[in-house]
Amino acid sequence: MKTLGFLCVTLLLFVSTVTAQNTVSPEDQSKIKQLIADETRAFYAKDYETWMTLYRQTPQTYFAQYEKGQLIVKDGWDALSSWATTWFNEGKKGAKPTFAREKTNFRKVNPTYVWVTFKQIKTLDGKKETSQELRIVELIKGEWKMVNHTSMPASTSSVKEELPISEKDKKPSAKSEKKQK
Repeated sequence: MKTLGFLCVTLLLFVSTVTAQNTVSPEDQSKIKQLIADETRAFYAKDYETWMTLYRQTPQTYFAQYEKGQLIVKDGWDALSSWATTWFNEGKKGAKPTFAREKTNFRKVNPTYVWVTFKQIKTLDGKKETSQELRIVELIKGEWKMVNHTSMPASTSSVKEELPISEKDKKPSAKSEKKQK
């Protein structure tokens, strides 16, 4: 019986240690939330100088966003910076939407990487758009930097056009599988 009790206590300590290692401190959560808010604000204000300082500028940097009927995917800092420089310098002035974020989840991958998901509600000119968001951030010399920014509409009703699927990516239906046999 003592052995069973010892095993239960050991298992409980192991589970709590693993869980604690994956927990993001309230201080880091606050800093990461501020990074996300600053990045979003700089993006819509078209403030490239601020925006670029919030990213880790490496080939692993990734950006994917569905914005105004267009899917923007940039893999690597060079591709993202090139696209962003053009976008930030367009003749249109920056927008000042407001943002609400809900259901924020933090998942520490290791001591320097955190995976963050949340629902974002953007309000601009009285119109609301809801999106599902993913950010992966890295702690570099005491500062959190953006490594991955992914933003997709929360519902397909806001997607104007579906992306084409190649024939090889389609899964065969049960009927077509029977015909092939």
